Order: sequence, then structure tokens, then C-alpha cells
Amino acid sequence: MKRILYEDLETALKAREAKIAVLGQGYIGLPTSLLMARAGFTVYGFDVNRNLIDELSRGETRLKQEKGIAELLDDLKERNYFPTEDLSELYESDVVLIAVPTPKGRDGPNLSMVLSALESALKVVRRGGLIVIESTLPPGTFYDLIIPTVESSGLEVGKDIYLAYCPERALPGKLLQELVQNFRIIGVVDEKSGILAKTLYESFVEGGIEIVDPLTAEMVKLVENSYRDVNIAFANEVARMCEVLGVDVRKVRELANKHPRVNMLIPGIGVGGSCLTKDPWFLFWASQERGYRPNLIKRARELNAEMPFHYAGILDELVRQLRGGRSGVIAVLGSTYKGDVPDPRESPVEPFVKELVKRGHAVKVYDPLVRSSFGGEYVPDISEAVKDADSIAFVTDHTEFKMLDLRKLRKAVKKDGPVILFDGRLLFEPEEAEEAGFIYISVGRPYTILERSLVTIED
Repeated sequence: MKRILYEDLETALKAREAKIAVLGQGYIGLPTSLLMARAGFTVYGFDVNRNLIDELSRGETRLKQEKGIAELLDDLKERNYFPTEDLSELYESDVVLIAVPTPKGRDGPNLSMVLSALESALKVVRRGGLIVIESTLPPGTFYDLIIPTVESSGLEVGKDIYLAYCPERALPGKLLQELVQNFRIIGVVDEKSGILAKTLYESFVEGGIEIVDPLTAEMVKLVENSYRDVNIAFANEVARMCEVLGVDVRKVRELANKHPRVNMLIPGIGVGGSCLTKDPWFLFWASQERGYRPNLIKRARELNAEMPFHYAGILDELVRQLRGGRSGVIAVLGSTYKGDVPDPRESPVEPFVKELVKRGHAVKVYDPLVRSSFGGEYVPDISEAVKDADSIAFVTDHTEFKMLDLRKLRKAVKKDGPVILFDGRLLFEPEEAEEAGFIYISVGRPYTILERSLVTIED
């Protein structure tokens, strides 16, 4: 394969004339491909999923609810963005960017897709070209695995091939906005790789870029998500304590946050998303392998994972109390892991629904953004979802749910007798729900109040 000189590659990147291949056309690979194509590069978007490539070739995207992506795809396809499943179309690429998943395995990270993509990249990139990895890497992977894999092919990093790690830092629901505006970190082992990678990302990133060593880049990505996971776990821990101590977490949080150095988050039924559920484990495993066991991170992750089961158990108990020990009909509103985000991956709603189904309840699921039901029955209309329900569980904080008229919702149930409203995201005031005719329970609201409500109903 013909070699490209460093100076020529730098010039091609500055002039937006480089041929770029992006391996992986999912949540990060596709929008990144489109942004680079919009910047003027010729971009080949590669994926092994033939159906996905066929859709992209027709101008269809599975990310149609991500603002701007469908419009960019329509504008750029067949102009300078070319989706393909044919690796041969990527030959002689000046830059190859790897954006494939790094899933969590049973006892550690599963790097098989990253390594497979790296092998493909080495086959198609020009000698003297640039390979950038955006896929999440556990600390030490770049030094211990990525560089040795590249050099085992006979290429010297910083001379025969340039290599960088630039972890994505974007939130589903705002992918294009965050890929453009967020600060980016690039990890490299040599100066020239850093210059080339920075030149590439400067073509579309407005949020600033800093060059660091690869280990720092690996750590920063995982620390960011672990920080968020630990802080959510603290809020959830406080909610659990409030339940047993007889205090309403809503008031505790309100007053605690009046302190100028306290910013307690809102507790909920758990944590979801493809990053927060695995990145803390990557950090934990990497540290433990090297002699330090970060128990705070581990316990936070375990606590957040327990929350859906905890609240499914509470709801099961209360529904059976109302129905003389029998199971009931439960409407679950929301299935995505985060409000107004069309992404059900690793949603805490999944174990919540599955646990309720396992306990014998008929579960109907409605979400305005996705059709995921996790073993329950998906219902495309909220009124139909709540009809005849013994309980309505709000488990995702979509704006649509926050704006609901609870009196109209109670009428849509179309049944006499008590109906439980479980507020898994603290969307409503208890008084509002009770005035609408519901028995209100929520995350972090003590059993003493729940039992008093049930006694009142029974009397």
C-alpha cells in the first residue's frame, strides 16, 4: 500500500482532503462520520451489519430522533458520505477511526470488537496514516494491547503509523450538539500523532482539545462516568435511608441543597445507559488488577443496580395488599434510561419490568420515544396503557409525563377502587397525586406514610 508522508497527511487534513474510514456506524460512529463529511472530508462509514448499511444507503437512520442526523444524512449521502459493508472500499484510507462498542463481559471488559476493528484498520490504512480509537478503553489498554497489536503487524507507532485515543463524550439525545461542543481529550505517545489527531478533530469540534498521554485519556473518560454513578448512588442511598427512618427524601434533599456546598441529585429507580453501567466496572477491574480495590465505586455500582429490584418489590407488595394477595395490572410509563432520550440501552426499567412480570403481574409499557417493553406488553397509547391498571409507575422523566393532568389520567384508568401511583423519578407532588385520586408512593417516601394511606383506603 502506497505510503503517505507525514507532511502530506497534515496538509490533507488541514485542507479537508483526506479519505477517512469510520468503523462502526452506531450511536457515535454515524454522527461522527457525518460531522467529518460536513467538514468536507470524504468519509466511508463501515459496519458489519448489512441491514444497517442498507438503511443508511437509502437515507434512513435508526437515530432519527437525534436532532439533525437525518437531515445531515440526507444532505451528505452519495456526496461525500458513503456507507458500506465492503472493507475493500476503505483501502488507501488516510485516517481510520474506530467507533465500535466495548461491552462489559462477565468478569472484565470485552475488547474483541475493538481488536477486530483494529485488525481491519491495519489492513486498509495507508502506511504513514492515522488510526484513532474512540471506543472506550480500560486503563492500560492502549499501552498493553493496542500498541503491541499495531507493532506486531510490522508498523512502528510514530513512524510507520500514527495512533491516537480520543474517547467519545456525548449524551444520547444531544449527540451532534455534544460531539461539536464538548471538550475533547486525545491520548498519544508521540508528538506527530497528537498533531494529526488534533488537526482532524479541529475540523468539527468547537469545545477545545487537549493532548495528553493515553493512560490519562483512558482514566478521564472512566472517572467522569464513575463520578456521576457515585453521586447518583449517594442520592439513592439517602432515599433508601429515608424510607426506613421515616423521612421524606424530597424535603431532605431540598433543605440539604440550600447549603452552598451541597448539590444532592434526584434519586430514582436506578442508572442506565451504555456508559454509566459499565465504565465504573472498567475502572474498578483495572485498579484491582494492579493492587488497589476501589470499594466505593464497586458499592455505588451495585447499589444503583439494586434499585429497580427494590422498587419492583415494594410495588408488588402494595398491589397485593390492595388485591387481597393477588397480582394485578401495572402500567409502566417510560422505558428509556433517561428522560427525553430515545435510548433504552441498559435502562433500569428493564429489570424493573422483568421483576414485576416474574412476580406474576400483567405489565403494560408505554414510552413516547421507543417501543421497548422488556417482556411486558408494549402499548402505543398512554390512555390504553393505564386502562384498568391497579398501579401506574412513572419510571422515566420524560417531559410529556411531567406535563400530564393527573385528574385526567385517573379518569383514563376507568375503574373504581384504589389505584397506586408510583413516582420513580419524583415528578409529582404527593398532594397533587392524592387530590387526583391516587394512592401516592415514591422513591424515598417512608413506609409509615404508605401504610397510613393503605389503612385509610381500607377503612
